[in-house]
Amino acid sequence: MSEIIDFDPVSGISHWWDYDAQTDKATITTKQDVEPILDWTKGAANQGLTDGGIKESFWLYAKIPTIYQVKMHQAGIKLNDPSATKRIIQWVNEHAPHLKCTAKSHGGTKAKIYLPNATD
Repeated sequence: MSEIIDFDPVSGISHWWDYDAQTDKATITTKQDVEPILDWTKGAANQGLTDGGIKESFWLYAKIPTIYQVKMHQAGIKLNDPSATKRIIQWVNEHAPHLKCTAKSHGGTKAKIYLPNATD
């Protein structure tokens, strides 16, 4: 039976501990409720809410929840590296298109990445 060992109310991330007596192994699982973010991104994409920013050189391409930032970091993508823009967009397009705030695509490298809670 899993037990919660930590919860961050700001990010919504929780850490759960589980112990399997048969294998004598412990597991820590990290979880985050991303449904509110996914609902917003789906609505934004369907309504084209962020598409107007393309002409003004500011386009909210995707909202990346903290738990996905961790996955990207594990894949070797440093979110705070300005030269990683192309890899970030490619990863979102390939692995998490549901995070996109637009139905349009961006394959170039001129996009600017803004992730206020990204970690190195």
